[in-house]
Amino acid sequence: MKLRQQQFPTRAGIPALTGLRFLAAFYVVISHGLPWVRQHIKLSGLLIPLLGNGPLAVALFFLLSGFLLSFTYKDNLSSTGSFVTFWVARLARIYPVYLLSLLLALPFQLQLAFSARLAVLTTTQAWNPFHQEWAGAWNYPAWSLSVETFFYVLFPLLQRGIFRLSNKGLLILIAFTALACVVGHTAIQSIGERYDFPAGSRFIVLPLVRLPEFVLGMSLGNHFLRGTNFLNCIYLTYISATAALILLSFPIGSWVSLVVLPFAALIYGLASSRSTLSVFLSARIMVLLGGASYSVYLLQAPFRDWVRTIAVYALGNKAAALVTPLTPLLLVIFSIVVFKRFEEPLRKLIKGWWTPSRSSTQA
Repeated sequence: MKLRQQQFPTRAGIPALTGLRFLAAFYVVISHGLPWVRQHIKLSGLLIPLLGNGPLAVALFFLLSGFLLSFTYKDNLSSTGSFVTFWVARLARIYPVYLLSLLLALPFQLQLAFSARLAVLTTTQAWNPFHQEWAGAWNYPAWSLSVETFFYVLFPLLQRGIFRLSNKGLLILIAFTALACVVGHTAIQSIGERYDFPAGSRFIVLPLVRLPEFVLGMSLGNHFLRGTNFLNCIYLTYISATAALILLSFPIGSWVSLVVLPFAALIYGLASSRSTLSVFLSARIMVLLGGASYSVYLLQAPFRDWVRTIAVYALGNKAAALVTPLTPLLLVIFSIVVFKRFEEPLRKLIKGWWTPSRSSTQA
């Protein structure tokens, strides 16, 4: 099986996709601030659905995760030891900032039940269909990390199976998972709306419901590695970016889940081409922001609470309202510091701790 030569030496793999992560994370942050924006600024036209659809960027995260993990690990998961090494690397990647976010949020979540707290600490809060209220407990953006944990558990086995598929089988899997992403999400939300069951949309956070997005990303990553492109990828990048903006900007109800398709195409196009958009997203500042995007996304809720609390204490209620528009910018600055001074050093420390231990065991 012929694989594309790896063009980028860094762990991030493809700089444009690192930059894209920041845009996705910041989109979610801005969307969560929509109530304040609508209270102080008169929005009209397509801006309301565009800003309101920010949470859909989580689908982009899941697609990116599957794509980049497949790009990074390829066929390098051939033993139990490699599985464990992968899981340790994932733990080192997500848990330090995850734990930091919980510590920052703790003063605002003192009444949380022990069962919910335990689920959050073990990153399993989104796994239980009978307690979906746990998904948003403690630090509500963290539900997506619970879903990612589920994906990480399955990834080594999934990657081994997908890597062995024929080109035809891989294309069939891409088509099937793309269809499952759209139909699954739309059906759940449509049924909830039709039968006046808004809570039905909460099942969107279940890992099994989101698994097609991750597998679609993995399938595209494996297809990319084989060196065959679907289309002229420069045009694919621009067309998919435009299609995503159109879908996010129009009030089309539950069918907005169609945006998963241009999201997937955009990832593939950015990985495959040197378009103007990919050059912009590969710029040093965008790669830095992309590295900090995990902190931007995960720390947004507790950081917002702390900024509001400190501003009210220092300035009073009326003056504190003036600080609110600055919160996203302050969050980005804080996240860069966390990324460079906390996240990266701890990741290296955890991985360094595991590697010597593993080597001595094998010896």
